[in-house]
Amino acid sequence: MKVTAFFIMLLAGVYSVTAASNPTQASEVADGFYQVNPDESGNTATKFTPWDEVGKSSAKRRSILAKRREDCGPGSVSVNDADAAFNCLLNSFKINVVSLKKDSWTYCVRGDVVAFICPYSDGHKLKDRFIDTWAYVRRRCGTSILGYAQVSGDVGDWTAGYALKTANFCTKKFKVGS
Repeated sequence: MKVTAFFIMLLAGVYSVTAASNPTQASEVADGFYQVNPDESGNTATKFTPWDEVGKSSAKRRSILAKRREDCGPGSVSVNDADAAFNCLLNSFKINVVSLKKDSWTYCVRGDVVAFICPYSDGHKLKDRFIDTWAYVRRRCGTSILGYAQVSGDVGDWTAGYALKTANFCTKKFKVGS
């Protein structure tokens, strides 16, 4: 009996390590709001809020980011999905002032689009700053062309934008499902 229990525990441990080492494919990622937090070892854990529950959860975010300023493309997406992902992200913050810590990121997925915020310093921004940044990206890149830009005003050095959910954003290695 002890030998059987040992082998069952051993198989469960091997399965959990195997499952943890296989990242989720972007095509399998559900629509909704994602928060990524690293532990002391640098491993990340992702908290997910389903699309229908966005705006009903609190947010804590932290990570190590590769700094970016602004860019467009490559690629284009559904304008409706891009708008929905951006609104999901914006509406996930309960108050008009968004406060984030350095080296954290927050994103929301809708369809094939991910809308994201990447802070490179502690700070706070009014929600209107993200609306202004979104409008700037659309003017600069086009209404359906992927892009991101620096979020101006208030306190903090941040970028925000949108990308394909299969692409990297915030860091050179991070993407949805990582």
